[in-house]
Amino acid sequence: MNKHIGIAMIPFLAGCTEIPNDTILEKAFYSAAQSSKASSILTVDNFVKVSGYKKYDQYVAEVSYDIRFIQNQENHVISKDTQDSGLGLHALSMEYGRYKAGDISSNQQQVIFIKTSNGWKVKV
Repeated sequence: MNKHIGIAMIPFLAGCTEIPNDTILEKAFYSAAQSSKASSILTVDNFVKVSGYKKYDQYVAEVSYDIRFIQNQENHVISKDTQDSGLGLHALSMEYGRYKAGDISSNQQQVIFIKTSNGWKVKV
């Protein structure tokens, strides 16, 4: 009888260790990029999850992606909100040097995803 109870609990326990699949992570990453204050300056393409692991109620993923600048550095106006978000001209220049529309920068970094009532989201 104990054997049957153990087998019956497997689906329940599997639900407790939910790990988002690559498609879910990609959608959450692109959603965060599109809602970013920098979305008028750059786009994000070619998302790939390199590795990842569950940590408490979060998922930590090593991801690679490309940033494509859609404006020349000289052409965009930096609003106070963009400066405050760390995505101002100075911050972008420090990270990427001088850039122009069409320039692409390949990046790899750790991104933390959190489970919300509306699905997985990038932790800001």
